Amino acid sequence: MLKPVENVEPEAGLADEQFEPLLLSTQELYDKYWAQCVPHLQRCVDNINGEFTVDDIYARALRGEVFIIIAKNDTPEVPEVRLVIALELVQYPQFNAMNVLALGGKNLRHLIKLFWKDVCGWAKICGVKHIECLVLPAMGKILQSAGFEQKYVLMRQDLTEVLK
Repeated sequence: MLKPVENVEPEAGLADEQFEPLLLSTQELYDKYWAQCVPHLQRCVDNINGEFTVDDIYARALRGEVFIIIAKNDTPEVPEVRLVIALELVQYPQFNAMNVLALGGKNLRHLIKLFWKDVCGWAKICGVKHIECLVLPAMGKILQSAGFEQKYVLMRQDLTEVLK
């Protein structure tokens, strides 16, 4: 379940508008940007309920099961990544969707507004009709500004507690 993992204060230096979206699609791109993605994803993973780790995301991405889109700037000596979105394809009988596994970054609310149309355009080209995610209420408020609306309420029971 996604929780907000943002630093609402923009960092001094590069403005968000100096960043551009990129789909990590080759080992070379993962080698160049993954280390900068990890802190954003780790903050997200730290706030979920143990479904997966950052290493799981990386392994699935290298196998082509998860897609990583970033907002990056290559002008500093070490490229800066300010937004990371991990997505997986979900095939329903009537349409394809993308599930947002993890979403993290700095100045997240603003960056989503800047780059969400790019993400949606890429997803549409991939044959996707809907983008979905499981989120906590605070992240839901952030995503509503990008056009998301609540459709379901996820409920979970821990059987290790029930079967004691």
